[in-house]
Amino acid sequence: MIEGRESGMRKTKNFVVIGLLLLGRFMLALSEEPIIIGKLGEEGELVFPSQAAEGPDGNIYVYDAMDAFIKVYSPEGKFLRKFGGEGQGPGEIQRAGGAWFGFTPSGKLFFTEFFGGHRWITIMELSGKLYETVTIDISEVFGVIEAYPLEDGGFLLELAYSFTPEIRDDYFFYRIPHELVRMDSGGKIISRIKKTDPITRISYRHDGGDAPVPFTPEFDWAPFESNTVLFSDGLSTKWSVYDYEGKLIREIEVPLPEPKKVTKKDLDEWRERWKENVNTDWYNRFGIVVEKYKKSIYERRPNLDAFSMTPDGNVLVAGSAEAGTEHVDYWLLDKEGKILVKGRTDVSGLRITQNFIFYGVRDEEENYQLYVLRRKGTETRDLKKVLK
Repeated sequence: MIEGRESGMRKTKNFVVIGLLLLGRFMLALSEEPIIIGKLGEEGELVFPSQAAEGPDGNIYVYDAMDAFIKVYSPEGKFLRKFGGEGQGPGEIQRAGGAWFGFTPSGKLFFTEFFGGHRWITIMELSGKLYETVTIDISEVFGVIEAYPLEDGGFLLELAYSFTPEIRDDYFFYRIPHELVRMDSGGKIISRIKKTDPITRISYRHDGGDAPVPFTPEFDWAPFESNTVLFSDGLSTKWSVYDYEGKLIREIEVPLPEPKKVTKKDLDEWRERWKENVNTDWYNRFGIVVEKYKKSIYERRPNLDAFSMTPDGNVLVAGSAEAGTEHVDYWLLDKEGKILVKGRTDVSGLRITQNFIFYGVRDEEENYQLYVLRRKGTETRDLKKVLK
């Protein structure tokens, strides 16, 4: 009887242990489920989230290009506050569709603007209170595409400059120069690191009605190690490392696919996608240039769309999406180009921060939803949860 009772107790204990283990795994699985930030119809909704980042306070910051507000959420996704908003004055955003934000080493938030926006960098407290503005000392017409703050109070700035249409065959094309520069804390440009001058748009007229040129070279860069930047145009399997004065330090061979040759099929598919995705009235008036674009200006398709540095100093690479699909290949590489993780996913805008992984998904109604996954392990382990 005693043996039977002890045996039953042992079985009961084992069931309890197993049950607790299963419950623990279930709770862990729940804690690792991604959450949607800024659901439509709720307070703090996000209509067109164009950038998301983790703030120095651990909260989630998202720029909504629809209303030009930077919206702040708790790590659990609760809406906390917003600041910015469309307007002409300091602390407001003049170019709603072209803002970029980040955080300074001192823990403040900054944002910059593209063509038609303010010619200064706005710096704010995390509460939303204006701290200062720093006017960028450039005489040309320019827009800031992306910025990175430096320890000395200056910035690395990716700039785009105004253009003049040029005639080619029976259409016009537009060159939009891109340049990576270093700016000091007072707004003066103190060095020029990298500049390109690609043809990016075409038109049948000289005064508008333009369409983007497909397969343009990339201008991808990221702060690297020891006051250097990593750069790629996507047309090679080598990445360049420049110092802040623009000197080439070294090249890194990376195991990405070779850039593919642009084919007639590529152009036909681009033409069809463009026709499907633009207003019919626009296409009837200006679409002739799309029909006339039979020979690609560029011979090769870039082998990547973007890359970014991770908290551990690795490089997260997004490949170019395949035509007709939503699939994107991602690679996580170390600083020497060794593959740590490789996979494919249907999500876009994948980013790794200290505590989160951000990515976007389009729902059945084509609404763009921002997902946040709370990190629980290493970068390789957490990234594998998103990739297939």
